[in-house]
Amino acid sequence: MIDDETKNLAIDVLQAVGVAQAANEQLPVNELARMHDMSVSSLGFAIEQFEGMGLLFSGLEEGNSPILLDAGRQYLKRRGDVPLEVLNFLPAVVDDLDARQALIHAGTRLVDEFRYQLLNGTGVDHAVELVPPAFAQAVDESLALNLFAASVALMAHLSDGHPASCVAEEIVAVQLIEEARSDLEVSHEKQDLTESEMESASAELKGLFELFEDDDVLGLFEMDEPADAAVARHDPVKRQAGVVDQRIEAWFKPFGSATPTGYLGE
Repeated sequence: MIDDETKNLAIDVLQAVGVAQAANEQLPVNELARMHDMSVSSLGFAIEQFEGMGLLFSGLEEGNSPILLDAGRQYLKRRGDVPLEVLNFLPAVVDDLDARQALIHAGTRLVDEFRYQLLNGTGVDHAVELVPPAFAQAVDESLALNLFAASVALMAHLSDGHPASCVAEEIVAVQLIEEARSDLEVSHEKQDLTESEMESASAELKGLFELFEDDDVLGLFEMDEPADAAVARHDPVKRQAGVVDQRIEAWFKPFGSATPTGYLGE
């Protein structure tokens, strides 16, 4: 949690954002600074922090009226009772605090379960359930270990707001979304979330693909056999669209500027 002083400041700022947005006016920075006995520059820094948490768009640089994001509305509803890790997890692409929390919990469980299965000699069977069905028969112990490494790496990247670094991490991300969606459904069944809240949070899970800048990995889950990935590689439409090599031997090839180290390789 953030300290009470910062929490109260965030609440006042978000309330002011909502009022200013409704009136199509700029955020009253001077008034807020006087209210909290702060310099305008100190308040501006704090607003940047709240904006970085995905709670609002201040509009200050552009001279526009601010925007209170859905996560900001949820923060107000909870009177700031939100874990700091939730505020800082993928704030730029997941505009829902319940969705962020579900992704964090799902990621922890995904890695823990994979580790448990490897230690108990059932890692290959577990990996088979994770990969697209067309590639299940190709999973061996080596691939399972690399997929576990990809699971750990994916969560580390997401925690820093970075996208997946290879196709394997994107495959794991599909499972992560499914796990998070299941968490949200359980929360709804326990009446911790309304149906509307569950649906809104579930819709925001797709923010991962926004971070990745595409959802091409979903095509792997529609293939009938591994050879389909090789065929797709030579599809002129897919090549023009920039779809990466999705053959199993390229799953651990790093994207763009990612360094080919650890489990990643050329």
